[in-house]
Amino acid sequence: MIQAADVQEREETEDLAVVLDHEEEQDFHVGKIYCANCIQCKLVPAKSAGDDRYVLRVRCAAGKWKKKLGEEKLYKYCTITRRYLDFCDAYEEMGDTRTYIRELKKNLPVKDEFFVLFQSAEE
Repeated sequence: MIQAADVQEREETEDLAVVLDHEEEQDFHVGKIYCANCIQCKLVPAKSAGDDRYVLRVRCAAGKWKKKLGEEKLYKYCTITRRYLDFCDAYEEMGDTRTYIRELKKNLPVKDEFFVLFQSAEE
């Protein structure tokens, strides 16, 4: 009886894994250039509104992300896996895109994290 329950539980787990793999496949756009997997994609601190905290933002060192008026566009760190292009002449791949994006999605925070700027006692 225990073996039958173990087998059923294992089958349900495998079915769930197949569903999750299918969802991951739909999230991944084959043939697209993921900015997060490019060497030009840089993580930078950005000051928070009026206090001693900062948040992490991502910028393109090649200058490919621009606003309508020409100003540089910064994206939230937690959304970088959603940024992709059809073509980019500055793209330099850092490794296997599918594996990298999968691991990045697992490890990224789901929302902004705030960090505090520490000042030394000498100042």
